[in-house]
Amino acid sequence: MFKQEWYGAQAKVVEQKENYNIVDYGCEGKGTVTNYNLFAGIQISFLEFNTTEVFESQKFNSDIIAISHCRFGRYECEFANHTMAYLPEGYFSVNGTKYLPISFSFSLQKYSGVSLVIDKQALDPGMHWMMGMVPIHLEKIGTTLDLEKGWYVSNTPSKLQQLFSELYDANGIEQIGYFKIKAIELLYHMDQLTLNNGCDFKYFDKGQIQATKRIHDYLVSHLDERPSLNKLTKEEHINLSLFHSIFAQIYGDTPYAYLKKYKMNLAAQYLLEGKRKIGEIAAELGYSNASKFAKAFQSVYDELPKDYRKKQK
Repeated sequence: MFKQEWYGAQAKVVEQKENYNIVDYGCEGKGTVTNYNLFAGIQISFLEFNTTEVFESQKFNSDIIAISHCRFGRYECEFANHTMAYLPEGYFSVNGTKYLPISFSFSLQKYSGVSLVIDKQALDPGMHWMMGMVPIHLEKIGTTLDLEKGWYVSNTPSKLQQLFSELYDANGIEQIGYFKIKAIELLYHMDQLTLNNGCDFKYFDKGQIQATKRIHDYLVSHLDERPSLNKLTKEEHINLSLFHSIFAQIYGDTPYAYLKKYKMNLAAQYLLEGKRKIGEIAAELGYSNASKFAKAFQSVYDELPKDYRKKQK
């Protein structure tokens, strides 16, 4: 069942199948969610986004548990206390209603992930009986993982990675019964978790996040320069070490590694267009000579720029 209040006024169902529906967020770019209603109070959703928009979270019941996995990209969340946090690629999270974000976005623009949402108030007696037979203790999950105090975030162990991979592969293919079995399996694994398995999850001040993003925007708009990070961080009144830590949280890499990949992705695009000489591309991206540029390009794409251009043609 589609709940408008969960998605906002712009969202609408664009496809209705027997087992699932697809909701379009109505955002600039792409924003779709494929929903399977598995049991009363339990839903699994596959998210596919390619947008720079920031979304306000909608209102949910007061007793929700959400289990989310990031397949690709980065999930950025702002909380009511003006702190921000990230779910990186290859990680999963568990959170309760108290720590649902007030807004969310995708710092790398593209995002692919899955969420299992349990509305404990909507569970029927049959579902409680089934969980008791497994057994699965939803209250234990909340207390053991300390969901009243924040998110539980962890790198995905191999068993769970296999389970999430199976879910992604089954989306749009398998019948509803398959997803019911996998949901119970996922909840069983959540029941086995303890806080000791989590990672050192960090919240950052929103002002520090915004300062880091402004520095990022300056760097990518001045690719032909070599600006001093020390100077830029002083201008933004943020500690250099803290900047590096926050940058890695937002963009998944060090500033140097991120910029190198960013430049080489642009270079690949320019090479495909075929309008510029390799030396011109190198100069535009801040390389003093074509040889240094070629070496950097090869380190990312595993081949020289001239070979890349020839092969793509």
